[in-house]
Amino acid sequence: MKKARFSRYYLLFCLPVLLALVGLVWGRPAVNANFDTDDLNGRYVSAEYGYDISSVHDAGGGNVGSPIWFATSAVMQADGVGHVCGESDGFYSLMTNGETPGGNTGPSYFHGTYTIDHNGRITISTCSDSGFCATKGPCGSANKVQVGYLQSTLGNLLTTVEQEFGAPPNASAGFLVHSRTWTKD
Repeated sequence: MKKARFSRYYLLFCLPVLLALVGLVWGRPAVNANFDTDDLNGRYVSAEYGYDISSVHDAGGGNVGSPIWFATSAVMQADGVGHVCGESDGFYSLMTNGETPGGNTGPSYFHGTYTIDHNGRITISTCSDSGFCATKGPCGSANKVQVGYLQSTLGNLLTTVEQEFGAPPNASAGFLVHSRTWTKD
């Protein structure tokens, strides 16, 4: 059996090729997604549950009861240039004003704006609307703010947390949705 023998010319040819390949791999720039407003574009749906902490304190800051639990689903339309609109609906454990446990208070419509930074951090500010996507553009004053992150520049998945602001004089009162995941339809 013959021994494999590498000639000096073979080594002189292979070594630079190998070094070039290693240089290509090491020299690749770090992945930078560079998110932009157009990464959120299309129809998104979500379902979540949480509790309304505005029911816990009265105007003077005293405790008046337990948080009200809710489960809700929503649809949001994003136009890719910074505007959103949509509708949400759900069931609430309200037991005042004639509602039954698990009562449905009907759909709630919204519109507003969003921004996305280069890391995929998104801020969505919305207010009430008269119908499904009846209004486009900014709100006079937002009554809901969501913050979160896009999973990728494809814009297929967005996770957020939301705060809803109450009416004056308790404008800072409201509830937090612990986890909201928007999935592109």
